[in-house]
Amino acid sequence: MIVFMSDWGNTHYVGICKGVMRKITTNEIVDLTHQISSFNVREAMYILSRSFRHFPKGTVFLCVVDHGVGSSRKAIAARTENYFFVGPDNGLFTLVFEEEKPLEIRELTNKSYHYGNSETFHGRDIFSPAAAYITKGFFEELGTQLFNYATLPFFKAKKEKDKIFGEVAYIDKFGNIETNIPFDWIKGYEKVKICIKRKLISLPVLSYYSEIDKGQLLIHNDSTGFVEIAANQSNASKILSLKPGDKLELRV
Repeated sequence: MIVFMSDWGNTHYVGICKGVMRKITTNEIVDLTHQISSFNVREAMYILSRSFRHFPKGTVFLCVVDHGVGSSRKAIAARTENYFFVGPDNGLFTLVFEEEKPLEIRELTNKSYHYGNSETFHGRDIFSPAAAYITKGFFEELGTQLFNYATLPFFKAKKEKDKIFGEVAYIDKFGNIETNIPFDWIKGYEKVKICIKRKLISLPVLSYYSEIDKGQLLIHNDSTGFVEIAANQSNASKILSLKPGDKLELRV
């Protein structure tokens, strides 16, 4: 199976890449999402890290969020104990590789396994064929071995007595604020205070959105095990003026 993620939206680029892969393999191709915010590697990093374990072992993840296409950044394929990952070496795999340590990384330098030579469409010409060839048993042949990879800096969640610190991982399409704070850290509390611009706002910890009036804020488990700050049928990120990468402080 190949799982495909990009920031291309509803464009023909997605279909072209699938066509290239189908020329090489008959394996199933599943779209994880193509709605990553344009060039937003951080968002892709978090979404991939919260998604990949829901797929069978041996799945190949084709991830193309690539603001550096055509530059000196490397094109890579990585093999872990359970999965394969293909994409630009721009930090997109930072969190995945913390959970699934790479056993082997290859730079995709072998042009025999490329589809074309465009400077700006590596998704079609380098990444898609690499993902397809991996499903047919080719990996080492794709290029030269690498012993390091690029990482993206992020603020790791931590606890200090009654305070919890983290960051906004990304904002989903509903305006929900997805954080990198484990929900278990606040489990059992009925209310949690969040510090916004030096002001403390008390929010209820609830199980689902409609437990509170329309437009009101709440905190709950985002279904992947992390704290989500949301507003019932409204946009929490606009209400609180928070954006991806913003630091968070919760008090319990």
